[in-house]
Amino acid sequence: MRKKPQQQRAKIIVENILEATQLCIVEYGLQQVTTPKIAEKSGVSVGSIYQYFENKDEIVQELLSRKSEQLGLALKQIAMSQEGLNLEEIVPLSIQFGFDMMKADGGFFMEILKSWHGYNNSEAAQILEKHFYEVGLYVFSRFFKDWSFEILKNKSFVIINSTLFTMMRYVSNNNFLISEQQLKKELSLMIVAYLQQSE
Repeated sequence: MRKKPQQQRAKIIVENILEATQLCIVEYGLQQVTTPKIAEKSGVSVGSIYQYFENKDEIVQELLSRKSEQLGLALKQIAMSQEGLNLEEIVPLSIQFGFDMMKADGGFFMEILKSWHGYNNSEAAQILEKHFYEVGLYVFSRFFKDWSFEILKNKSFVIINSTLFTMMRYVSNNNFLISEQQLKKELSLMIVAYLQQSE
């Protein structure tokens, strides 16, 4: 951000800009969003937007960072609430959560995923990766207490990245030869089998 809002009024303006950006992304698609469209939808002049953000990409980056933080915290809450469940129950619930989040807010993340190559090294991606990694370590260490930190770290990395990549490819491409329900089932089976294989 060009200028961090300090006063309440400025914070409200920035929130309006970010909300409008999210709505524009869902309505027009990421590639068709422009600063004038954001200005129109937010009721904030283009000049005022440029006081806080250098360009459209910076607005999208800020929005993505905030949405990624919210998503990561929600995932942590779900992981904490699953204390009494076994691994075969937790994995499908977590995958379902991922699909639900990708479709939430009118399909906001699905629109972003169509251009993910431009954001996969962004602050937002790093925020998400950190949260997912921490949740993976937390959940897997509950079931595999004898695993070293190195094994937990490696397994978490492979599961998180392969699952996220597959889910992102699926939601951003309508021509898959597998139903969403079948994909969830296959991912769950794959993850549980991978975790249960001996080292």
